[in-house]
Amino acid sequence: MLKFEMKKFFLKMTTKVILTAFLLVIVILCFMAVDSVHYTDTDGNELTGISRAAAGRRLAADENKWKGELTPEKITEIAESYHELMQQYQGDYPAVEYGRTVQSYWEILYFASEMFTPDYIRALEDMDRVAEKDIAHIYGAYTDNLKNMAQEYGTTPEQEKFLEEQYGQIQIPVTYKAFDSWDTMATHAEMYILISVIVIGFLAAGIFDEEFRNHAELVFFTAKYGRSKAVINKIAAGVITTTIIYWAGIGILSLISFGIIGWSGFNTPYQITAPYSFYVITQGQRYFLTMVCGYIASLLSASVTMFITAKMHTLKAAVVIPFFMYHVLIFIGRPLSEVTSLSCFTPNVLIEIDRQLRHPHIFQIGNVVFRQVPFVMVLYAIVSIILLPFIFRSYSGYDSAKNLRRKS
Repeated sequence: MLKFEMKKFFLKMTTKVILTAFLLVIVILCFMAVDSVHYTDTDGNELTGISRAAAGRRLAADENKWKGELTPEKITEIAESYHELMQQYQGDYPAVEYGRTVQSYWEILYFASEMFTPDYIRALEDMDRVAEKDIAHIYGAYTDNLKNMAQEYGTTPEQEKFLEEQYGQIQIPVTYKAFDSWDTMATHAEMYILISVIVIGFLAAGIFDEEFRNHAELVFFTAKYGRSKAVINKIAAGVITTTIIYWAGIGILSLISFGIIGWSGFNTPYQITAPYSFYVITQGQRYFLTMVCGYIASLLSASVTMFITAKMHTLKAAVVIPFFMYHVLIFIGRPLSEVTSLSCFTPNVLIEIDRQLRHPHIFQIGNVVFRQVPFVMVLYAIVSIILLPFIFRSYSGYDSAKNLRRKS
């Protein structure tokens, strides 16, 4: 029966058309990911055309001249090189100098500037003055800033202690390896998830709408297993197809993109990108966390749309829900975050992982302190599962006699 539901789902013309369009979107995202990596050669020319495909690997090779521990001595060498260029060219160095020197250490220089101040705007403005600072004690300044962050965002003794413990796990000195491919793919994975939750929600809702759309509900519910095994298999088909579509899509996106731009920097600490994040993970782990959150978001989208369709017996209302849950809440959630912490627990958090990882959102119940992202992941994974028996109850409880009288 499950095999029949799966076969029926994938053989529908609507499903074929949507999945074909979805595959085309994934391919476009692959091209966008590759195109978003920029590389300037030693002559000051940026790669264009077909040669753009080599930008990711060439950039990684250039940046990996500095791989290893970012000791104060190495940072001093970088800062002085940049400071000399800024003085020589009055702050407007040519593309040739960027391709020859600056490109290779730009990320490291910005990270060094951020270690002196948590204010990223000020850090960007002060990059050319890093050489004038006491670089020998740069990690001391960084550690002091981390302690200040713990005191600022830890509003209770328990929260302050929790933040100090998390920040204490950051390894110093930081070890560096070019990571642009993982940073780029994390952004494009979020774009993929934004699209997939809508596609999956629509397709999953169609599994429960089909009998009503084809006016075959009376036959379905009067069959021997029409109110038990048949409904269970519909639910199983919805969960399985969600899993297949999501992971196949993200798998294609990852294989093609990483295959072209490379995968250097899996173990580079996330703190290179966000120095004051208390999530002590690597760039690769950040990407996998994004993918898992996207899967939970897709499961939630499928569960909610299946429930609405099973309850209302129509697809029209159900397909609007994922759009509101993820797309609309992104725009209204950010202004709301200024006045209420409830926006930290809305479903759109699952598809804005990088933004959430950068901010120290912590909460406390009693003496237990917890972080936003793990809590939201567990919360919506449980909600997705809890909705399944309600879907069964709503769909199997269809009253054919009552609805027949209503139609007549």
